[in-house]
Amino acid sequence: MSGLGLQNYIFIFAILAGTLVWEAPASQGQSLDDEVNEISKLLMCPVCQGQSVAESNSNLANDMRQIVRKQLREGKNKDEILAYFVESYGETILAAPPVKGVNWLLWILPGLAIVIGLFGIGYFLHQSASTKNEDAAGTVIKGRDKEGGYLDKIDEELKREDS
Repeated sequence: MSGLGLQNYIFIFAILAGTLVWEAPASQGQSLDDEVNEISKLLMCPVCQGQSVAESNSNLANDMRQIVRKQLREGKNKDEILAYFVESYGETILAAPPVKGVNWLLWILPGLAIVIGLFGIGYFLHQSASTKNEDAAGTVIKGRDKEGGYLDKIDEELKREDS
């Protein structure tokens, strides 16, 4: 141990310990703010139309964010906090409808509509191509028959004019 005495090690340890203790509340405060923001995004503002509690600047939204913060400090988790607001305001307070009852249709119908639409477009294009091929083949055969009849009539008229 050249150059550094026991006092220097204690001093460095004290500085590191002080830094860690000083940084801990700041990181906890930041994570609390993140949690409040995360939960606030899951709640719709009852006063503002189409805005979440996180986006709204109304007094009610501010109060709701404070309630979320208070409940997080009390040790409640996200589900308990959401249940509290659902109990107070009903399920319409949630930004995303719960997947239960008839609401499951809201989750399934968009995907189902896309699948059915793609299938319908594919079926239409397939039928359209098949019909086009059949019509083209039928037109060529019918065209030859009609053309042969016209040519016969022209030949007859030309023979009459010559005679």
